Amino acid sequence: MAPILSVRRASKAFGGLQAVRSVSFDLAPGEILAIIGPNGAGKSTLFNLIAGQERADSGEILFEERPITGLPAEAVARRGLVKTFQTSRPFASMTFLENAMVGALAQGVGLRRARDIALDALRTVGLESQADAPASWASTGQRKRLEIARALATAPRLLLLDEPFGGVDLPSIDALIELLRLVREQGMTLLLIEHNLEAVHRFVDRVLAMHLGETIAEGTPEQVTGDPRVVQAYLGASEAAHA
Repeated sequence: MAPILSVRRASKAFGGLQAVRSVSFDLAPGEILAIIGPNGAGKSTLFNLIAGQERADSGEILFEERPITGLPAEAVARRGLVKTFQTSRPFASMTFLENAMVGALAQGVGLRRARDIALDALRTVGLESQADAPASWASTGQRKRLEIARALATAPRLLLLDEPFGGVDLPSIDALIELLRLVREQGMTLLLIEHNLEAVHRFVDRVLAMHLGETIAEGTPEQVTGDPRVVQAYLGASEAAHA
């Protein structure tokens, strides 16, 4: 089966800073892949290259075997590759339902159909009972779920999740993991950036570790988090030796 996403030797520099250096990987349909690494590793820049928020200096990115390198974010999203944000940004003046409808309306459907799609997305993420509540009332966990609902309402085939567990309390993390498993069971492919390695261990299929813009390890969660290069990247050489 052909990869749903292929990143081939993608590189991006900002002035003298090489944020991403010749990164390559494939993502299979239905797979959950986590990208990990310490702050400054290049994870967010790589995500932005894939989502069309930044343009790669070199390399190629293919989605469903079609090149998307250099396409603007809205064009990438229309093809079925949608990114959520690390800091959830609901429209506070709107209800939960209206927020989800924004994603549905991006498909070009009418208001009635957008409402049905949005309700279904809220049902999937467990927020149907909050449909008419103001989004300004949403807790951190609800904002994360609403962000996912809005993305699902665009009918994506690949979902990019930027730190989905960031700022979420422990009980909510358990529920969010179950939600992401459900989303995958419904046919979605997931690519995420995440710092919570315990959560990563619990539900992803594969991990790619980055440091200083480069890939330093790739494999199962156990293989990657136990790799001495990854331990050193997180802890530093002296602390890694002590560990």
